[in-house]
Amino acid sequence: MFPLMVDMKNKKCVVAGGGSIALRKVRALLEADARITVISPEICPELEELERKGVIAAVKREVTDVDFEGAFFVVAATNNPQTNHTIASKLSDRMLVNDVSAIANGNCHVPASLQRGRLTLSVSTMGASPILARKIKESWAQEYEEDMEEYLDFLFNAREMIKKANLTPADKKGLLEEITDNKYRQSSLLRKDFQRIFQNF
Repeated sequence: MFPLMVDMKNKKCVVAGGGSIALRKVRALLEADARITVISPEICPELEELERKGVIAAVKREVTDVDFEGAFFVVAATNNPQTNHTIASKLSDRMLVNDVSAIANGNCHVPASLQRGRLTLSVSTMGASPILARKIKESWAQEYEEDMEEYLDFLFNAREMIKKANLTPADKKGLLEEITDNKYRQSSLLRKDFQRIFQNF
């Protein structure tokens, strides 16, 4: 597997299945602004509520081949592993397919991820232990708290200023290293001072 960040905004995504696993996948796709259709004879109340709000489309019936036409990403998340395998085997040569029953059946899978603004951390055990992946994600959540979002915005803006500054490459590299020191994450005052001083360059 090759780790890759993919822009899912407005991409057609089809989720075959209407249970708790499908719900988890749908929530992750919504975070990425995907365009989602859920297809399953039975759909859990949470997914029905998302449909009522107009957040997703939902169709209560068995999935058919025509449902996948034009899809960018397909999640095979029914409660029948054989059905998931059939979906993956038919589509893997044409589009991205995640078989939640068995990673090897599809051509991609969704790792456990933590989002903090511009920061995305993902971990996968390739199906060996989803529990371990979850524990690693939880440890990251404790280490990289909500303050990371503001800090990453500072790093982004500071990097843009440093790139445009009339400095030697060595000086620019030194400043880029400097602002990753933990003291800048811990002190909003220090971040403001850096930006104020640097604007005068």
